[in-house]
Amino acid sequence: MALIEEPHLSLSRIPAAIAGLHILSVGYLSLIAIRTIHRSKLALPPSTSTRHRELLRQSHVFIFSLLAFGSLTTAFLQATAFNTLSYSTWADERGVGLPTSFFGDEGILRGGHPSRLHLIRWLSDTPIYRDALEVVAENARFYWWGQQINLGLVSWSLFLAIEGQRRKISNLGVFLTLSQLVNLSYAQNLFFVAVLLTPVPLPDNVKEITQDSIGMSSSKHVDMYSCTRYAANDTRFSKLKSKLTVSKPEGFVPNTSFYMTLLLLNYTTIFLIPFASNTPSFPTISVISRTLPFAFLALPSVIPTSWGSNSTNPHTSHSSYVTLFRTVSTLSALLQLKTTTLAIFFNLPETHSYRPMIIDSFQSEDHSSFDRYSTAVTRLLGAVLEHPAIGAVWWDVILTGASLGLWAAFRCLDIQDMLSASVPFTEVVEKEIQEVEDAASEIKEDIMSPPQSTRGRGRGRGRPRMTDTPETNSTIASATPTLKRRGGPPKNISANKDSSYQPTKSSPFPEGDKDVEEDWDSAALTWGGLAVGGLGVAGAGVYGAEVRAR
Repeated sequence: MALIEEPHLSLSRIPAAIAGLHILSVGYLSLIAIRTIHRSKLALPPSTSTRHRELLRQSHVFIFSLLAFGSLTTAFLQATAFNTLSYSTWADERGVGLPTSFFGDEGILRGGHPSRLHLIRWLSDTPIYRDALEVVAENARFYWWGQQINLGLVSWSLFLAIEGQRRKISNLGVFLTLSQLVNLSYAQNLFFVAVLLTPVPLPDNVKEITQDSIGMSSSKHVDMYSCTRYAANDTRFSKLKSKLTVSKPEGFVPNTSFYMTLLLLNYTTIFLIPFASNTPSFPTISVISRTLPFAFLALPSVIPTSWGSNSTNPHTSHSSYVTLFRTVSTLSALLQLKTTTLAIFFNLPETHSYRPMIIDSFQSEDHSSFDRYSTAVTRLLGAVLEHPAIGAVWWDVILTGASLGLWAAFRCLDIQDMLSASVPFTEVVEKEIQEVEDAASEIKEDIMSPPQSTRGRGRGRGRPRMTDTPETNSTIASATPTLKRRGGPPKNISANKDSSYQPTKSSPFPEGDKDVEEDWDSAALTWGGLAVGGLGVAGAGVYGAEVRAR
């Protein structure tokens, strides 16, 4: 391979600074997310701290925390493998030697030999972020995996905005940023832990309640100057936030059309990503597709109050949210079907193949359609072993799907709610089935109830007819009005009966998590939806059922 001549230009340290800022941001934002989760734990009301609920909550929090740690570990290992491959390719093209060990005269940590690491030169010459994104998008079978993460990110960001703002969980942008800097499964599992520790909406003064246990004021070694400076910075941030956002009343829900517009914009950019690969517009499309999910979080704060509705009952907005997630599932299924078709089409082997024989030089061999399509599917699934970037996406899809199934099982999500949020026209079918069941029950009651005989009008005095049974006479007698007795008012027979309690229409529905056991049928449905429709369809069913169930 011919060596590439190094241009005599000054090296740019901006790419190295961006990479370092990326690593520091992951650590800092992870600490903020953990602090937010800890604040939710401290603000748990006593009604949610029963022994049974506490044991279930601890086990579920441990499982999702373990999944978050596994997601962070796999992201680190795959990023290390990708950067190692990128640096090796760069060094081979420029004739730069590679270190042979960590220590020693030619190790990584020694800087006086030609084989030392040239990180600044490598990062200045190699756009590692663009390379990673283009590797995933430039091939149909690679993008089959990468598109699932994009579709799952849209579904999860919508759930993050709806459920996070309803439960009043702070720092929602931190969770969404971690999904961009690390991976989707890491941020999703952290948010699942936050939801588990926030069974009811947090109070408005949650920071004041937890101030003694969290923050700089809880430390005994912090001086008064630092506390005053921290409070002043917090006040400036609050003033800036109040200028940029519009205060909303309790229970404000934006109009569904705004969410629909954002969904269409998100899916349009996802559709354009493979067509923009290896073109000058690819960075712009990629940045837009990664930035648009933040609009779900900002929407309730930036629109006027008149562009939404306000309700004290959180259940009134369930139908609108189910419609949103059903739209997410439908568009995700269409994009996944398009990508699957292209991936299989471009990886189909030839109908005829030739192999050497002893008698003839070559002999033609025909392949059946089943063999061709099975080979294409094998190539599609085996793409995860061809590049570390695809391996990272594969791990992200697997861990995200696993956490979705476990969440559906632990929360005992209703299967009918999951189908309503992921399958179109499910509510119409449910309504027709309910009408048929009601009609069948009425017919059954008519058949099982005995026929009542009526007594005909007699022609005069005499003995009653033989057809008049005592039951019929008693029925007629009970139907006649009671005669008024002499010496007192008539007795009210139903006066001593207790009437059943009927709640008023203004009584709000109780809000909070239910005390239920695991339901693995919901997990099976989630993983089945993941296998058939991809991560976007499975996530829409789980998130829609979660929003509807609380």
